[in-house]
Amino acid sequence: MTVHRFGIVGLSWITSEPAPQGTHPVLGLATPHTHLSGIVNLPNATVVAGCDISEAACDLFKERWSGTWPDARVFQNYQEMLDVGGIDVVCVATPDNLHEPVVLAAASSGVKAIFCEKPMSVHTDEIDAMIAATEKHNVLVSVNHTRRWSPQYVAARESLRAGDIGDLVHIMAHLGGERAMLWRNHSHIIDLLSYFADANPIWAIGELEPGFEDYGTRYHGDGGRDASIEPGANAYVAYDNGVRASLSGMKRGTQMMSVELIGTTGKILVSDRQVILSQATDDGAISRPIVPQGTMGGMQAAIADLLTSLENGTPTQSPPSEARKAVAIIEAILESQAAGNNRVPVF
Repeated sequence: MTVHRFGIVGLSWITSEPAPQGTHPVLGLATPHTHLSGIVNLPNATVVAGCDISEAACDLFKERWSGTWPDARVFQNYQEMLDVGGIDVVCVATPDNLHEPVVLAAASSGVKAIFCEKPMSVHTDEIDAMIAATEKHNVLVSVNHTRRWSPQYVAARESLRAGDIGDLVHIMAHLGGERAMLWRNHSHIIDLLSYFADANPIWAIGELEPGFEDYGTRYHGDGGRDASIEPGANAYVAYDNGVRASLSGMKRGTQMMSVELIGTTGKILVSDRQVILSQATDDGAISRPIVPQGTMGGMQAAIADLLTSLENGTPTQSPPSEARKAVAIIEAILESQAAGNNRVPVF
């Protein structure tokens, strides 16, 4: 068995926090929700290096994980970490607007694969540069739109693909709350629109939350830290297969994330906690839960998927071409707002 050597760039909670205790001790730990808590459960993965500009983050990484990976080296400069070598897979978990330079450096350093946090970048031109560089160096890339590996959302798409609600017509998605930020958290829900539509977005109409009417068409946030400077948004998106999608995404809405898939013979409601299938009958409708099957999900499944693709040459569940769609829709929302909330193409 090949054991793949990981280097982690960015040691915040999303990479470093251990999995919490499960509902009861007999159940073990909760589902891993960070890079390292997922990697530790994979026999074909080990961590050889961690990097963060924060000395405190580096110290916490050593405190938490030195017992598991005692030989892992710690750096405060990612280029120095890459120059040392010996890394097969790089996890990129820097702030949202700082992914591009790390991905470009990793691609040219000789690594085999990159696991990049979402959004892949805050601008599609940067994503295009990242795709060109990784293709040039034959580096496999997967982007952490985590719900593509979450059991509930996978089960919903399998039910959709099985024809349980006929042909998909419309997707209604919601995400609100203080952290409903267009790039930081909306990138999850916007990616799900394309995940379920299984098509290319072609045009969109967007509306930014009050106070951001003059935000402009380029990102100028702080990497995802301060929610007050990154807008929420409502949107309507058209796909080239005829599917239409609507997003309710203002911060004043409820924090719960949900997606409703409306088909010609029924609908599926999916959230982080449940999947409900409703099918039309002559007497009305019959509703039942869909129970996801599997022993893995979320972050651990995402990394396992990347390693399977690396070993077998199969596509990942979240390649850069899919991740780009979410950012292209975000850019179209900005363009629409700037154009008086009119319809604009998605490029």
